[in-house]
Amino acid sequence: MQNEPVATKEKVKGISIRVLVALFITALFLLVLIFLTNEVVLQNETGFDLSVFKFVGSYRSQGITNVLTFFTFFGSFNFLLPAHILLSLYFILFRKNSFWSFNIAAIGLSSGILLYLMKNIFQRHRPPNPLIANVSGFSFPSGHSFSSFTLAGIIIYMLWESKWSLAWKWVGTAVLFFLATIIAFSRVYLQVHYASDVIAGFCLSFVWLALCFYILEKFRPVAKTAKNIQ
Repeated sequence: MQNEPVATKEKVKGISIRVLVALFITALFLLVLIFLTNEVVLQNETGFDLSVFKFVGSYRSQGITNVLTFFTFFGSFNFLLPAHILLSLYFILFRKNSFWSFNIAAIGLSSGILLYLMKNIFQRHRPPNPLIANVSGFSFPSGHSFSSFTLAGIIIYMLWESKWSLAWKWVGTAVLFFLATIIAFSRVYLQVHYASDVIAGFCLSFVWLALCFYILEKFRPVAKTAKNIQ
């Protein structure tokens, strides 16, 4: 019994450290997002973006173009909308977990609205001479980058809420982050986005998910939902 206050104190200390680290990282990405918005949208600075295009262009080949054209599809509306719907249905139908089913749908819908507002507020035009056809809409921030990292972030969050082993959690996190990064990079390689658009999309995704997950924790049911996330 005497050890319980000590254990509780250590647990609270561990949670406090994690919260502080999360707040620091979120604030850092928010500052990067603000900086990029000021530099490339308001000040119209293009030096960094043009340098990245020049560097990436020196390694361009038809084989790489074909591979990245394939991967870029997985950051599109035609893939991500069904992915959110199927993930939401999976939790309500097979896991009987209405909490996660509703919130996956809510994050997906609110993310789409946020992205639409951001693009139409800043109205940055896309780079000239894209390598793929049928590209429309404004450029900042990158929708593929934002949406891919958002979906990956949702799955990563659920993964760490599950009862999977620590090793598999890290493997899953690495794979999902890598796939989202490939999708984001494909947009720069294919010249449909500037590098700053893609970085801004990632930063916005991190800040937005941090806010969403904070709200979820506040309204989480008393009973842990991890038992339904396998």
